[in-house]
Amino acid sequence: MTNSKRNNAFLKIRDVSIIFRDKGKKLKAVKETTIDIQKGEIFGLVGESGSGKTTLARGVVGVQSLSDGTIYMEDVIVAGKSSSLHKLNSSISLKLNSFERKIFSVTKFLKALVVDLKKELQKNKQTQTIIKEKLIKDLQVDKIRFISDMYKYCLIIINEVIVKQERIMRFVNNISNQVKEIPLELEQSIIKKQKQVNLLISELKSILESIYLSTNKLLNDSKKDLQKTYKVSDIFKKLFIELDDVVTKNNDLLEKIDFVKSIQKENTLLTAPEKIKNNQLPKYYKKVYVSRKWFLEECKNQLIKISNSSDQNSVKEKKLLEEYLRDFWSKSNIKINECFKILKEFKNETINWNKLEALANKLLNTDFENDLKNKVFTKKNLTENEINNLFKEAMYIKKIIIKDVVKDEEMVQKFYTWKNLSIEIVEDEQKNIKQFIEFLELPSIDKLVKKSYINKQSSYQTKKENRRNIQMIFQDPSSSLNDRMSVEEIIGEGLINYPDLYKSDEAKKEYMDYYNSNNQNKIDNIKDVKAKDVKKYLILKVLNSVGLLPEHLSRYPHEFSGGQRQRIGIARSLILKPKVIIADEPISALDVSIRAQVLNLFKKFQKELEITFIFVAHDLSVVRFITDRIAVIYHGQIVELAEADELFKNPIHPYTKSLLSAIPQPEPSLARETISFVYDPEKEHHDYIFDLPRFIELSKDHFVYLNNREAKEYQSKIKKIK
Repeated sequence: MTNSKRNNAFLKIRDVSIIFRDKGKKLKAVKETTIDIQKGEIFGLVGESGSGKTTLARGVVGVQSLSDGTIYMEDVIVAGKSSSLHKLNSSISLKLNSFERKIFSVTKFLKALVVDLKKELQKNKQTQTIIKEKLIKDLQVDKIRFISDMYKYCLIIINEVIVKQERIMRFVNNISNQVKEIPLELEQSIIKKQKQVNLLISELKSILESIYLSTNKLLNDSKKDLQKTYKVSDIFKKLFIELDDVVTKNNDLLEKIDFVKSIQKENTLLTAPEKIKNNQLPKYYKKVYVSRKWFLEECKNQLIKISNSSDQNSVKEKKLLEEYLRDFWSKSNIKINECFKILKEFKNETINWNKLEALANKLLNTDFENDLKNKVFTKKNLTENEINNLFKEAMYIKKIIIKDVVKDEEMVQKFYTWKNLSIEIVEDEQKNIKQFIEFLELPSIDKLVKKSYINKQSSYQTKKENRRNIQMIFQDPSSSLNDRMSVEEIIGEGLINYPDLYKSDEAKKEYMDYYNSNNQNKIDNIKDVKAKDVKKYLILKVLNSVGLLPEHLSRYPHEFSGGQRQRIGIARSLILKPKVIIADEPISALDVSIRAQVLNLFKKFQKELEITFIFVAHDLSVVRFITDRIAVIYHGQIVELAEADELFKNPIHPYTKSLLSAIPQPEPSLARETISFVYDPEKEHHDYIFDLPRFIELSKDHFVYLNNREAKEYQSKIKKIK
């Protein structure tokens, strides 16, 4: 999908996850799904039973709560919350802590394995050969398998970290253009830090992959050795060589983990709320800057030392120190609160000059205070603009006092010279810390996002409108209708909750035009139109649009066929004038002869009313007929997304191929020739733990969930065909 289409999408599903819990276990029914749906589009969601298609659809309606992610309709949140970068980074930090604990555990097991094997070697030194049963025990095969599994689990953790990092990069990239309140400098600072962490995580993964492959080789070699008899010295020599390689790489991994965690900690802090950042800033200030309080004290001490000296250098130094003190802002060197009181008094219509003079006498001798004293004692009347500028300057001074830090390099160097100290941090590291401090002093990105349209929360009235705007047609028409209610009551039930739909002047005008065109007795005034007549008219109108008759209004659901009951369900949704309709397998419970009629209704309403449909189904042949685009979902993961015709002509993902091959062929001869494609995830995606899959646009608007190997294989096939 092009960028313009993405930006103008009517319904935006962003990083949506839905998790079910059962007996302490978590089941991810929908996994980090991102989809853009256009206005007036019929969007197909296809998958087998249990794939998560209905769960995702219910999340859009609001029936199913989202564990993570956001759903926007016309750029307003209808479900979930916008991404919090601080929470995402915090979760990455937790994952890295878990990763570190696992690595420490596996290190202990690895050391214990080496010790045990050395003991076995000593025991068997005199033995020339060793038999299979004894080899199983002596080679500690079960321990090797356990260590291999532990490394595999660590790889899974690292992969989860990488997925979260990619989500952060997608969210931050170009955000300053989308949210004008976010400065480009803030976006670039987060991206820079994130790239640094990404690179380090990639290095960790590379080492871990190498270790896992080595332990796997160790395990496979041990299994092969069980089929033969060996000289003890040969088998143990071979084993220790392979183990030594694993231990070396494991030690390399341990060395890098702490550094990665420290950088990630900085990354988390960079996206933290301002309160957390402000609490941590003093720790970084101390590394490269000087406290204003300390600088002021030392400055006064130095002035006392040289006050009686008359040599040229001392005179020059004295002049510099006096200049520092004259315009130096700290808690003890400026009466900032009195300055604010003076400025507030200047804002009054009638100025109390006696009060101002009393306050001015309390001021000290910084340039700002002297300027204020001059204005007070000369009784100068200030303009509103002058007062506002002085307020801004005072606020700037107050912020500097609160930070309590000297950043000027010359002044910092002076302080260290006075104290006979040297900065222990090397120049490059100083530069990095100073840059990080600048980043920390920027506003909180989460705070800016919360204030922007990205996090525009719905009011109560908007939420109520959203419930009207997003309707659902259910799979089983029989159980979705109340048998104790007549058709008129069922269809009109929604109007009770939204009376404006039939009480508004627009609805009354529409009814009046209809009435006057069909009756000789005209209604001249809109005030003469009765609300109950408008309500009945709207119910009859929608009933007629779905192909039912006026006499059906008084009947009950059990008096209708399955197809007619589904039409009643469609009418119930349409009367509320929704913008989106979720059709959850609406024809699966209907006879084949009735299905086409119901599908044609969807096409009709798409064209006439510009309603956006999300059509959930497991029958691909039906979906091809009705939808504009199709998303194929497997175990909560969208694996392929393309236009309907493109998906059928050129299926790429093996799961899509298996679904298409399962479509029954009506022609017996063709059915016999059709070869069913069996989807085996373990066989097809054996390397996903090393080469992570991503949603890749292989051709225009055709997205597939593949890793780099699979994408290259597909592209090479295309080249051969061409």
